[in-house]
Amino acid sequence: MAETTTDRTYPLIEAHPRAIVVHCGDPRFQKAFADFIRNELQLQEGEYIPFVVSGAVASLSEPLKLPKEFKFMKERIELFLERFDTINRVVLINHEDCRHYEMMKSVLGKAFLQHVSHMSERHVRDLKAVAKLLLGYASAHHQIELYYARITPEKSVRFEKVPLT
Repeated sequence: MAETTTDRTYPLIEAHPRAIVVHCGDPRFQKAFADFIRNELQLQEGEYIPFVVSGAVASLSEPLKLPKEFKFMKERIELFLERFDTINRVVLINHEDCRHYEMMKSVLGKAFLQHVSHMSERHVRDLKAVAKLLLGYASAHHQIELYYARITPEKSVRFEKVPLT
C-alpha cells in the first residue's frame, strides 16, 4: 500500500459525461481550453471526458504513417463511447502554432503539407478527416463538433467553429 503524503482529501464526483473533448496538452492553451469548454460548450467538470494529448487529432490523421499513435487514440475514444452511454457529443479542438504538428512536419517531410498551402489548412483538413473517421464508429446519436483555436494579435485565443463538410 502506498504511503499517504497528506491528511487532506479531495472530492470524488458522480460523473455522467455527456461529451468527450479532445484537445492538445500545450500549456499555453490550457486556460483558454478550460474557459471555452465551460463557457461556450456549457460543459462542467464531470460532464465531459478531457482527452488531452499532444497534437489533439494529429495522431488520428495519419493512420498509415503513425500506426501506434492512431491505434492508441482510436481505441481510447471507442472505449469511452462504449463505457459511457451518456456521451452524445465528441468535440475535437486543434490550435494554431501547435508544436506537435511542427514535429510531424519535420518527421514526415514535404508530404505533410502536400495538399495544403498553410499549416492552418492542414489542421482544418485533419479535423474534418478525423470527424469522418469517428462517424464511422460512433453511433447516430453522437454529435461531432470541430473547433480551431487561433492566437489573436493581442495574444489571446479565439475559437472558430469548423464545419463538418
